[in-house]
Amino acid sequence: MKNPGIIILICFNISINLFSQNPIIKHIYTADPTARVYNGKLYIYPSQDIAWNKEWEKLGAEKETNGHVMTDYHAFSTTDMINYTDHGVIVAQKDVPWGNKVGYGMWAPCITYKNGTYYYYFPNKPADKSGFRQIGLATATNPEGPFSIEPNYIQGLKGIDPNPFIDDDGQAYMYWGGGKGNSLKGVKLSDDMKSVNGQAILIKDLPQEYKEGPFVFKRNDIYYLTFPHNRDTKNSTEEIGYAISKNPLGPFEYKGTIMDRFEDCWTNHQSIVQYKKQWYMFYHHNNISKVGNLRSVCVDSLFFNKDGTIQKVIPTLRGVGVHQATDTIHMDRYSKIYNAEIDFIKGVGIPEWKVTNTKPESWVQYNSVNFTTKTKYVKLQLLSSSKKASIEIRENSPTGKIIATAKVFNTNGKWKTINAKMNYQPIGKKNIVCLFKSENENEIELDWIFFSKFN
Repeated sequence: MKNPGIIILICFNISINLFSQNPIIKHIYTADPTARVYNGKLYIYPSQDIAWNKEWEKLGAEKETNGHVMTDYHAFSTTDMINYTDHGVIVAQKDVPWGNKVGYGMWAPCITYKNGTYYYYFPNKPADKSGFRQIGLATATNPEGPFSIEPNYIQGLKGIDPNPFIDDDGQAYMYWGGGKGNSLKGVKLSDDMKSVNGQAILIKDLPQEYKEGPFVFKRNDIYYLTFPHNRDTKNSTEEIGYAISKNPLGPFEYKGTIMDRFEDCWTNHQSIVQYKKQWYMFYHHNNISKVGNLRSVCVDSLFFNKDGTIQKVIPTLRGVGVHQATDTIHMDRYSKIYNAEIDFIKGVGIPEWKVTNTKPESWVQYNSVNFTTKTKYVKLQLLSSSKKASIEIRENSPTGKIIATAKVFNTNGKWKTINAKMNYQPIGKKNIVCLFKSENENEIELDWIFFSKFN
């Protein structure tokens, strides 16, 4: 007989095309991503940011001073790091038996897998007011759900940002916490993954300003503890640091920064995963909203040095994955740019950007474009005030071979698609550069390009 206190959520896939450029999720605001690999797919389990609705105050809701408003969790998956599927809501505030139904405090979640079951841990405001956050659990036999929510939160895990980790010997651990000083904690979990086993330890010898979001992984017998932290709790945004150990509960040796602070986004939150022989770091930024409480998940490649230390990850707009030449290539999600800028075409709904403020000899580069089918033309979506400008599409660099030259005309204030015949057929994976040939500044704005068999 099923426990009547357990809530079962049924999930539905949402057919929304999500692409590899950063941020990778654009139709909703997401933050705090946990990335895991299950059944050959890479899954992302983020939190979701929404804007505050004053009507909720009539129901007894109180907006927290930190500004974060979070009501439920989605799951996403990919097999190519290019196309992502939104599997819909897997856990919602309204369905948590022990939670405050108007708390809007479902912060960073995390998931793990053991013996045929997926264990999804999440923080939430408790209805009994026993803490700022308590940590609950939902379970499923499929990584996309449906998830069954346990009737009570887990005793001994009061706090935020749960991160379960299962070692090679099958022993499970939980890391969590946030605050100044020795605020990150670790503890063994019981075999059923639903309670703690023993006394929690405080993780020491880390930077002493505000810390949160621990994420632990193991590589070559080294345990890596990664976490966001401030240099100055009141005045600093978060950078992501890491520490290493030979044991899952330490002691840990702090090794430095793997992602620098964003000047315009107070928080960050990371997970690190290997997929198809490449390591990736998932994180968030306010690329779309430009405000700190409406964030968006991003991903970039991560690399290790020979001694096991982590190279610093530089956030990009290009993101990861190999892009097919016949798919739309948004040049504004560039790998490199020279003497030009990026701005919104549309900032409401699913956003669209453009390359703007171009100058004579400006260029923008988009890496890892794969030519696997024969094409004869390149199509460009642009806006121009020039009567005799052009865009040279070059291979691999601004001085590389000219694939095509697109003659640009005055579009009279409207976005137009123009065609250019290709000089030759590139083969395999190339970097694509658009070089702007104009007489004056800001005569051309560019949205996207793609390669086609047809004129």
